[in-house]
Amino acid sequence: MGEGSPPSGSSHELEPQADAVADFVEELLDRMGIDAIAEPSTRGDHMYVDILDASEEDLGLLIGRQGQTLDAIQELVRMVVGRERDERIRVMVDVGGYRKRHEDQLAEMGREAAQRAVASGDEIELEPMNAYERKIVHDAVAEVEGAESVSSGEDPDRFIIVQRT
Repeated sequence: MGEGSPPSGSSHELEPQADAVADFVEELLDRMGIDAIAEPSTRGDHMYVDILDASEEDLGLLIGRQGQTLDAIQELVRMVVGRERDERIRVMVDVGGYRKRHEDQLAEMGREAAQRAVASGDEIELEPMNAYERKIVHDAVAEVEGAESVSSGEDPDRFIIVQRT
């Protein structure tokens, strides 16, 4: 694969990337003085690294306020490992299941806002979110019959408006 090439989609072909990412994360954790393991996995054409077995205090440190430290670690992993391997790296880094719980909360918030909008006819504005979070909410709203959502505003203050169709 050349520079800027996306992964071809095969789980087998992603394994070397996943291993390189996990090695980098473990070295980063070691340098931070955090005793944890980085567990790589591939599911379909997606690569994941879960940081496990850390103390509650270290988990909180790795996640940071509203997941900001976790987002920074993920971006650092993409940049450094991508540069080392001369490949575009697509990876989701999670700490103790934080991202999964957060995604579930966002989806539930989207469904609840959609149900309120359908019932009341009111437009409901949600707090600003990043693009990834907005996609999760848009997908959840789309599951509710009679509701739709649109993004409004400019980053970093871009938010979602949920309304009845």
